[in-house]
Amino acid sequence: MYKKDLDSLLTKPNPPRAYLLYGASEFLITHYGTKIAKLLASTQEVQKFFYDECNVDNIHALLSQNSLFGGDTFILMKLDKKLDKKSCESLLRALESNPSNALIIEFHISSSKSEAEYMQDCRAFANAFKSPNMPVAEVRFFELSLQENLEFLHAHAKDLNLEIHTQDLRYILELQNNNLSIAYKELEKFCIGLDSQGVRHISSEEVRFLCEGIASFSVEELFCAVMDKKPFVKILQNIYEEGTSEVMLVRELQRFFYQLFLFFSYIKTHGNLNASEILGFTPPKHILERQRKYCLYFKEADYIEIFDLLNRWDREAKSGKSKNSLTTLIKIQAMLR
Repeated sequence: MYKKDLDSLLTKPNPPRAYLLYGASEFLITHYGTKIAKLLASTQEVQKFFYDECNVDNIHALLSQNSLFGGDTFILMKLDKKLDKKSCESLLRALESNPSNALIIEFHISSSKSEAEYMQDCRAFANAFKSPNMPVAEVRFFELSLQENLEFLHAHAKDLNLEIHTQDLRYILELQNNNLSIAYKELEKFCIGLDSQGVRHISSEEVRFLCEGIASFSVEELFCAVMDKKPFVKILQNIYEEGTSEVMLVRELQRFFYQLFLFFSYIKTHGNLNASEILGFTPPKHILERQRKYCLYFKEADYIEIFDLLNRWDREAKSGKSKNSLTTLIKIQAMLR
């Protein structure tokens, strides 16, 4: 089936408990994997397995569990290698015996495969992922049109309580080479540091600052100077001379430290780093290594203090008080271990 068929299916009572999602749109595969998991699992936790973690025997054992002994089991698998027919049959038989459980498989293209090879694998996977005894949904996604991309961005902005013009959404999308996953993350930058839960209007100036990076080179220099315990006063002066407002600078710093905290939390939880899971995309290697290093310069209590300092600075900047940047950055630099 296709996207429109899936949309219709998900509005009906008792949707299928097994899904295979694949195709040309990485965004839609991930988006619908998350959407279906929330729909089926409701308030319960979804167990996620990524790529090499996906051991079919272990997942079969989990799906075979009867709800009487431990609650329903909801599993989301992210794969870049197709499962053979025997594995598919094994997982689906487990679901047949325990229909309150659920399985969602996101099948992504591997970096080692061409698009033609991937689609050949998709066809084989879809043919194997069938059950004669229960409904199974295998869904092929195609790349979205510009209008469909903008519709998704508008919906995401609404969910984030952001009011933003269509031309600015289009600008964000074009800046990210029509990569909707990255554009989604770009929108989320505007939520960092917000105190109000009400709808907030985003100006074109803010869009260009946060997404394109007005004074981005100087701001990047500032971040690195602070984190590497180097002098930064001259860099800060240059940023202000370029016309960057106090509020925008604070928001960019909040975004920077929020991203570091996400990296820190992921490493502490999983013991490794998966940028695509954290950010929705993989940044250049030198930036990834830098963020990996920087995020461990602080402890959890330090991050709490940093966000408190930045929020205080943000409130003072919005109230028109004198610049508090130098004092705040000196305090943050003093926390470095």
